[in-house]
Amino acid sequence: MEDRIIIAGHGGQGILFLGRLIVYSAMIAGREVTWFPSYGAEMRGGTANCTVVIADEMIGSPVIRNPDCLILMNEASCRRFSSLLLPNGLLIYDSSLIGDKEISSGLNAIGIPASDIAAYLNASSSANMAIAGAFIGATKIVDIDSAVRAVERITPAHRKDFIKLNKDLILRGYNYISEKGNYMTA
Repeated sequence: MEDRIIIAGHGGQGILFLGRLIVYSAMIAGREVTWFPSYGAEMRGGTANCTVVIADEMIGSPVIRNPDCLILMNEASCRRFSSLLLPNGLLIYDSSLIGDKEISSGLNAIGIPASDIAAYLNASSSANMAIAGAFIGATKIVDIDSAVRAVERITPAHRKDFIKLNKDLILRGYNYISEKGNYMTA
């Protein structure tokens, strides 16, 4: 079993951190993983994406041409990557920033208002954590407990005060998928 994921948005949205969170969550569960970051020279505001491969056996390459799952956090990434999704693949997108008209018909897509969920907690820059929870709830590729534990492991020392907030956002995104839209409670 191998799951290939592309995560894309712009610099400053936490795209690479989201990829690392998924990878560490899978590592905690004993799976094989690769994480391959890519970002434009502009950094904040420029393009950012990463590929994640999670498998039960050794992974041959971190390069992905056609993902099983796309996680998209802005319209530019939607235009760039959505045509690469495998048939019957899953697109998870921030519906706060990407309009439904941007999503090609026929795609298996789940919109989550990740930016709105984060803004509700006065944490606009942490929408990536809400979309992480939605990804976990929708795919079950990694489990929620591993993700919550992974946040503690990968959060840099200078950001340790965000751990509780990030865990809350992950759970809200997860619950959004489970409860079909209620992000007011975690």
